[in-house]
Amino acid sequence: MKRYGMGVLMGILVIGFSAAQSPGGTRYVAVKTASLKASAGLLAAEQGTLVYGEPVTVLQDQGKWLEVQAVQSQLRGWIAASSVTSKRIISSGSRTSASAQELALAGKGFSEELEARYRQDDGFDYDRVDAMETHQTPDMVLYQFLADGHLARGE
Repeated sequence: MKRYGMGVLMGILVIGFSAAQSPGGTRYVAVKTASLKASAGLLAAEQGTLVYGEPVTVLQDQGKWLEVQAVQSQLRGWIAASSVTSKRIISSGSRTSASAQELALAGKGFSEELEARYRQDDGFDYDRVDAMETHQTPDMVLYQFLADGHLARGE
């Protein structure tokens, strides 16, 4: 009887875990902005942009890429799996509870207080770091860099 109970419990856990990992679940954009692509791949045409905290429904999972449909805008396309999380991100419309600077700091493992202390103690010019972080490299330039350095692995 004890074995039967354990078997049933394990079955429920496996089914629950499978359902959580399978397409159809809701995920949330975990980066400031994410490109929604026409197909799974770095060089695919951009369909649109999703923003931090935006909920998406997973339609298909291909490892590093997920086909998703945005819940609010109904945009549909492919997004890097690393750009979404299953943890719910609380936001209000297009506003989140954190500023863009707070999001950037959190991505670096900093808080505003910790960054202020580093700025004060070290005497380094962090404004230049902030300026570098605003620079965006087009996908084609990035891909060419990877190809020239033999770093691209077919993606």
